Amino acid sequence: MDFSHCRAFALASGLSLASVPGIAFAQAPAAPQEQSMGDLRQEIARLKQLSDEQAAELEAALARIKELEQQLADADDAAKAKSAGGAAAPAAPAPAPTPADPAIGPGGLLASLRADYLAAFPTVPSPNGADGARATQQHLNALQSWVTKSNREGVRALAWTGRIDPNSVRRVRNKVNFTLVFEEPNGTRDWRVPAQVTEGAFARVMRGDVPETGMVTVNARVSPRMRVNPSRTAPGAFDVPPSVGPYLEFGYDLDVRSMVPAQQADPNATAPTK
Repeated sequence: MDFSHCRAFALASGLSLASVPGIAFAQAPAAPQEQSMGDLRQEIARLKQLSDEQAAELEAALARIKELEQQLADADDAAKAKSAGGAAAPAAPAPAPTPADPAIGPGGLLASLRADYLAAFPTVPSPNGADGARATQQHLNALQSWVTKSNREGVRALAWTGRIDPNSVRRVRNKVNFTLVFEEPNGTRDWRVPAQVTEGAFARVMRGDVPETGMVTVNARVSPRMRVNPSRTAPGAFDVPPSVGPYLEFGYDLDVRSMVPAQQADPNATAPTK
């Protein structure tokens, strides 16, 4: 279509071509607003933290798979021995329960929260029945209020002892990102926790060019991060993230303030609360 006549008419009439009905002209897009360097650094740090958390969850799931595979292999061996007419090997004694003491590590914190949960919610309404849906929703509302209060009031300074995964150490400017491994007292689980400290704090656990290979004690601010999950009524096969109780998942933040080789730790020391 020839727009030359329209152009001439518009100019003669003092009209803008954009105002002529039926004629549309593409406009140049507005220049995108540039992100500041600070915003970019914050986004990079957020994505790295998310990656570390997801990696820790994956490692926990893989460790749980190995544990279940070993249990299955042991059960198969016992069944084969019984079918062959031999005496079945005596069952291994059940591991002792982890004490409900947050000071011993992530497992103790989980056991403590489970004890508090059972005290607050000794029974859980069944979703079945005439009033099941309503009773369940009331329970979830009460559970959410309890979680909010417990997460807020459960923040504390603790000294936990574990080891550094040497393959996890990454240096970013004047910070060091790494993974701490805390072993359950009864040997049933390893807790892998991403952490970050300054170069100066990390230097206290360096042995030449490599980090301490033995146990280290971290003074940290530990904040519970329990979360209500309405679709999770039971732990499941892998129990990741760990279940505190029906509809309730375990989580926490570990803000490391200082760290030393375990043999140098002061047993009476606590981390600063601010």
